Amino acid sequence: YHRRLHEAGYETAYIGKWHMGEQSDEQRPGFDYWASHKGQGKYFDNTFNINGKRQSLKGYYTHRVTELAVDWLKRARARRRPFLLILGHKAPHCPFEPEPKYANAFSDVKIEKPPTANDTGKGKPEWIRQRVPTWHGIDGPLFGAKEYGKFIRTFLATLLSVDDSVGEIYSALKAIGELDNTLLLYGSDNGSMLGEHGAVDKRTMYEESIRVPLLVRYPELIREPRVVNEMVLTEDVAPSILDICGARPLQRIHGMSWKNLLRGWAIWGRKSWYYEYNYEKEFPYTPNVRGVRTDDWKYIHYPNGDDQPDKYIAELYNLKADPLETNNLIDAPESQEKLRELKAELRRLQEVTGALPDVMPVNPEIKSELPEESIR
Repeated sequence: YHRRLHEAGYETAYIGKWHMGEQSDEQRPGFDYWASHKGQGKYFDNTFNINGKRQSLKGYYTHRVTELAVDWLKRARARRRPFLLILGHKAPHCPFEPEPKYANAFSDVKIEKPPTANDTGKGKPEWIRQRVPTWHGIDGPLFGAKEYGKFIRTFLATLLSVDDSVGEIYSALKAIGELDNTLLLYGSDNGSMLGEHGAVDKRTMYEESIRVPLLVRYPELIREPRVVNEMVLTEDVAPSILDICGARPLQRIHGMSWKNLLRGWAIWGRKSWYYEYNYEKEFPYTPNVRGVRTDDWKYIHYPNGDDQPDKYIAELYNLKADPLETNNLIDAPESQEKLRELKAELRRLQEVTGALPDVMPVNPEIKSELPEESIR
């Protein structure tokens, strides 16, 4: 979408963590300004490729990229062109390292484990229990924190710096006279388990992992603050931006524009969506996943588990009645009609999204391609 905006005369910039093709920090096409680095980056003292010149920026990551962003906004405004700025933060990626002034910000806050922390037994696949003492689990090393309270406190503390960054970007837009003329989005790449169902990683289809923040400010379309409950996906961000900005739309995409939702129109075409997690090999204690989510129901299928159905038992949840996903209805007699319906919908979504044939990662213990009857 940044290329579409570039075509439309926008000045474009990417600043911060990119992490795609992570061994290269080279400037990606379609950006007039580029400031990024190889891999995940570090919380302190990073080397950035800034428009082809590598520079070591000392200090805390969140503030260094924010300074670059504010400086770029001021210069872009002076050139009187419409602009697109994408700011990619490292925080709160693990292992969490708060900046010193926030290191003890939550020291006096009592941290309680989530109500589903021990929901790893009856009705759950065996792999859920097996991962609890690993680095994926709540009883594991917790990315070096070792203690749950510290794990949560440091996670939250890194986000205080992101809050500061948002405030600085907001103030910079206001200072250059473009705040109310700018579509401002705050989002995330994925959710993260913080002890729910005994897990502290992502890569699952539980709500805590698939739900991500999406905050939008644009007074021209959003007259009053409100919560939009329709199932909006990350893949909807690009077509929405292009629609709002009047740029040429993308072709052959699955996302939809939510411009009319901002206006308060209640018409939204998505009644279900397809979830797929795949890794190039079976990630430790985290199997590959296929699933379908509707407003009220969720069906989770583990394609690697066709030969081990007890370890990888499928999951079915009535989210309206069971929002914490503690009661797996996969074998409940009263849910079998709904299960058949969701299986059929999963197959349909796989077909329309081009997910078939379902080719699995290369692993001698895993089938390389699943037959049609493998979804159960």
